[in-house]
Amino acid sequence: MKQGQPPRPSEIPFRSDAFRDAMRRFAATVSIISCACDGSRYGMSATAVTSLSVDPPSLLICVNKSAATHRALRRGGQFCVNVLRSFHSELSQVFSGKGRGEDRFRLGNWHESKDGLPFLSDAQANLFCEVARVMDYATHTIFVARVYSARVEKDVDPLLYQDGKYAVAQPVTEETEQQRMINAVSGVVT
Repeated sequence: MKQGQPPRPSEIPFRSDAFRDAMRRFAATVSIISCACDGSRYGMSATAVTSLSVDPPSLLICVNKSAATHRALRRGGQFCVNVLRSFHSELSQVFSGKGRGEDRFRLGNWHESKDGLPFLSDAQANLFCEVARVMDYATHTIFVARVYSARVEKDVDPLLYQDGKYAVAQPVTEETEQQRMINAVSGVVT
């Protein structure tokens, strides 16, 4: 490194707390992954859900290996991604660890699909999936799944998770963007 030049990224010691802080800047849609295995229902809140392909329709989810839902997904092969609405924050908390096992399903409007998958009937979308590929990486498993059915509500009102808190999305209009720029120039904090 030449004197007076900033260090290259490879020369800066990496801190895992810096990684966590950077990841908190992502706003992610909150879903509940639900499945059934050996006569029991399993579910967990998740933000690590993303589309993968439209042809064939597919997505991927990342699940911690220590989660009970992980073991059920490995054995069962099918699951449902229930995309939560802005009013589902309490339900998400229950599926994030406040509730255990079957007790988690006491809250919410849960139904069962023809093939036995629990699904949240008032979710803004339900994606019914079958596992196509499984890849382990460190503490998590990546499940690649083919979506074989989807149910979608008209309204788009996702529950988001950002900076350790639940949030809601609002469309950015030209007027709000202009006001934000004016505030930034004038030093007004919103």
